Amino acid sequence: MKILVTGGAGYIGSHMTRMLASRGYEPIVLDTLEFGHREALPPAVPLVVGNVGDSFLVESIFREHTIEGVMHFAGYLQVEESVRFPIKYMKNNVLAPVVLLEAMKQAKVSRIIFSSTAAVYGNPETVPIPESHRKEPVSPYGLSKWAFEELLSVYDRSFGLKSICLRYFNAAGASLDGSHGEVHVPETHVIPLACGGALGTRDGFAIYGTDYKTPDGTALRDFIHIEDLCEAHILALEALRSGHKSDVFNVGTGTGVSVREVVNTVKKASGKDFRVKETGRRSGDPAILVSDPSRLMDEFGWKPKHSDIETIVGSALKWHTSHPKGYI
Repeated sequence: MKILVTGGAGYIGSHMTRMLASRGYEPIVLDTLEFGHREALPPAVPLVVGNVGDSFLVESIFREHTIEGVMHFAGYLQVEESVRFPIKYMKNNVLAPVVLLEAMKQAKVSRIIFSSTAAVYGNPETVPIPESHRKEPVSPYGLSKWAFEELLSVYDRSFGLKSICLRYFNAAGASLDGSHGEVHVPETHVIPLACGGALGTRDGFAIYGTDYKTPDGTALRDFIHIEDLCEAHILALEALRSGHKSDVFNVGTGTGVSVREVVNTVKKASGKDFRVKETGRRSGDPAILVSDPSRLMDEFGWKPKHSDIETIVGSALKWHTSHPKGYI
């Protein structure tokens, strides 16, 4: 079964590509390499360098390969940047992948798994957050993801294109053997930033916001290990193959971990008491994002196996220790 993985050379996409290949699927990766890394992919996996908004390129992929499903990870993901450049995010995260949907329709490919986000909820009124929670994103990034979810609903009603949107909370960690991990330039994710502080590749660590209405004043997040996240995608794909209707699921643990707890876990795991600077909140950051993942667990039998914060941090530290410059 050939699966087109857009953004497949990025952090989540490359882990997904590796898991697909290990499970007997044939992934084909489309990535601009703007943020992805060719070295993150298994050598045998075909890589097409380009953008999902390039109609000629995308249509040629569907002509040359018998694609049976799509996993769509390609997109910009920096919340703070989206506040400064909202149109950039709308063009890249909403308008460009319309080309992908049109190519799927033309090629009669009717299954897509979409990499969505908890940012669609905005500041939650109910915690843990169910999928039915109102959608009121506080950042253009979150708005762009919600807009594409709504567009997928239109394609289902109008053209029978079936989709499962997975709303991630905080994807984190590295492969358990430390061979494959997270690299972003610039890096904005809390665990790799804290690991950099511990390993001396960064000048300490900054906590943005210590006055939230949370137990220790820092933001609460629901961290999901990358391998547990990818497992959810496999189950979602198999569900669509078995005739599951278009749907939306949270992917998280249901447990909140504060930024300060992350810092303390990294300090303990590394044995390094690195410098921590406390500063003001960042625009677009909700105080609490914790999932209710019960629907995913009940319908697909999914259960996180590696998503306690100690395992996540341990795997990340192993990766960053052995690859201080990423894939270079």
